[in-house]
Amino acid sequence: MTSHHVPTVSAEPRIHRRKFLKLSLALGALCLGAPLYAGIIEVSWLETTRLTLRSPRLPTSFDGMRIVHISDLHFGHHFDLSQLDVIIGRVEALKPDLLCFTGDLIDDQLLITEAKSISRRFQQCNPPLGKFAVLGNHDYFGDVALVKQALSDGGFHVLINQVYPLVKGTDTLYLSGLDDHMEGQPDLEAVLAQLPNDPHAFHLLLAHEPDSAATHRTAPIDLQLSGHSHGGQIRLPFLGAPITPPGGRRYPAGLYRLNERFTLYTNRGIGTTILPLRFLCRPEITVLELKRG
Repeated sequence: MTSHHVPTVSAEPRIHRRKFLKLSLALGALCLGAPLYAGIIEVSWLETTRLTLRSPRLPTSFDGMRIVHISDLHFGHHFDLSQLDVIIGRVEALKPDLLCFTGDLIDDQLLITEAKSISRRFQQCNPPLGKFAVLGNHDYFGDVALVKQALSDGGFHVLINQVYPLVKGTDTLYLSGLDDHMEGQPDLEAVLAQLPNDPHAFHLLLAHEPDSAATHRTAPIDLQLSGHSHGGQIRLPFLGAPITPPGGRRYPAGLYRLNERFTLYTNRGIGTTILPLRFLCRPEITVLELKRG
């Protein structure tokens, strides 16, 4: 019998090709699926963040006060009245004692008819301690007077470098609001001049851009609420947000304790701007319960 050598053929290249094909399909699905997820699912997947904050300066009558904080609706940029109805319903269900809005009601323009419709919807929510708002940079892109009117007609006290004393029983808590840092004329000194000369007074500040806290941290402020950054809108695993706006880069999202007294919370906002996308950065309503201690 004649012996013939049979060459051995390795199966490795075929296995490698199968792995490469599977990896290519997975990457393709990810590249296709991520934008669909970001633009359809997460952009409207509203998250309620609940926090408890303590302060020895909080007046006894305000112990347990529930603040609902919303920000950055960007009405007109893929955000309409039907979506506002959803937000109002969620806010009402949370039963706030106080509602705070930290700016950017609109993206760039607002019609008179839209302003009236927005106001009617905000009128539905009436927390016992009131509703307070400040303006954001986008509110100045259109008719800022109309934006202020829409908020005012909706029952908000629009604070522009002003202090509003909240009185409950025999106690007072001081709530203030600054004009927008990018497009307005903020004046912290004017705000501080309206506060009592009392080191034990509790001071809650609304300011659209969170990075302003870097210059406010030495002032007698217990809690600053801000928005503006949207948390970056797009966040990547292990990397965070690759793009954040000026004024929202140092403190882009969440809770920051800047010193013994000063706490900042940056809300990720509800709407979007530029791109109607959110990825690993859900829209947010914040509930902050204040406790004495």
